[in-house]
Amino acid sequence: MTPTHVYKGVAVPSLDRSALFDVVVADGVFARIEATDRPRNGGETELWPGYTEAHAHFALPCNWDDSLDSPRITALQYLYHGVTHVVDKFGFPVVAAEWEAGKAESPWPYPEVVHCGYAVTATTDGAGRNGHGVEFPAPVYMLAVESDLEIALHANAERGATFLKAMFTDGTEQPGSPVRFSRLSERILRCCARIARERGIPAVIDCNTLEETRFAYECGFRLFAHSVRDTELTDAEWKEFDEARFVSTLAGLRPMIMTGEEFAAEYGREGFAETQDPYNREFVKRIEHPYGIEYGVQETRTAALTDMRRNALAALDRGRLLIGTDSGNLGAYHGYSFLSELELLRGEDRSPDLAFRIREQATVGGRRYFDELAGRPSPEHPIGVGQPATFNLVDPALPLSALPEATVVQGTPIDREAVAAAIAALRATDTKGKVLL
Repeated sequence: MTPTHVYKGVAVPSLDRSALFDVVVADGVFARIEATDRPRNGGETELWPGYTEAHAHFALPCNWDDSLDSPRITALQYLYHGVTHVVDKFGFPVVAAEWEAGKAESPWPYPEVVHCGYAVTATTDGAGRNGHGVEFPAPVYMLAVESDLEIALHANAERGATFLKAMFTDGTEQPGSPVRFSRLSERILRCCARIARERGIPAVIDCNTLEETRFAYECGFRLFAHSVRDTELTDAEWKEFDEARFVSTLAGLRPMIMTGEEFAAEYGREGFAETQDPYNREFVKRIEHPYGIEYGVQETRTAALTDMRRNALAALDRGRLLIGTDSGNLGAYHGYSFLSELELLRGEDRSPDLAFRIREQATVGGRRYFDELAGRPSPEHPIGVGQPATFNLVDPALPLSALPEATVVQGTPIDREAVAAAIAALRATDTKGKVLL
């Protein structure tokens, strides 16, 4: 049995933005949530559900030396930053055994994970281009005929997958960008959406452009792994995609256009040195100009990031935004980049209302998405009597990228200093806390 904890006079904005509450946690659940007779004056500590990362990859190397942190470290990185639920968008099975071993030995409850197993993508085309995903170290299924999907779904289900992830982008980001990948045919794409729908399996698709998004939507997809990045959607286009939901993923694209000074500022926040590979900070000190300039894509990627943010905020206004980072890709770090994502979405707008809506989608909205992909009913609200006591306490006066004041998972307070020490101990081993796939 876990100890009883009492949190007096805290705000719970996702329940009532104007009230203060006394909250009691016992035996790992919320035992009492009672409004007080005192209204908010502003500045009181806020209690929010734990953050949900809506787009991550445990099996992709995010470090600048192309190394992959052990999932034991990844789990602790998420806990340190208050992320308690993670949607892995492909690759988790290759690290699942190590994750479970670490979980069994951990003094803290691990974040919950839902995953798709391995993604599906296109075969090689006549120009020799592979489907997106083949370039990564985690396996993907290449679909040539409809029966290939049956094999992929069966194998993924045996590995614990609960949703389908289809890769459908040719890699273009702005008009005139070069085509990099082959794409699934219309017949196969429609088959993926239809079979998933018939079996009650959520289907998520990876697209970049308006054209790809429109085509995938017409084929039956409604969950998109990224925001549209080649144009700002018009009101008419939003009506066209009236059932679609999009993940933000700004933090996954931004490292490719950052200057050395921007990297220094980004990696200088509290939490980076305590949780991430120190090589990353040393490496970016040597960056003389953005990688976008080196590879001739600085203008297109800057424009893509601008379009993604505008479309993400438009989705937020319509209640159709999911907040995720694409962590696991280069420079997008587990846990740390999620807090960056919140601030990237906020931008220069300091209004409390925008901060509230971003946090609400990163917590309540994210948890409902997590449950949807897990194939389980979602509670009316994750903060309720009898629900697992998994939450963050935050200071509303601080930036959205600030660490929570406290994180509690299933009633267990997370000792942030002890977590940092555990990460350091793993990095001090012979393997330096790395794994090979």
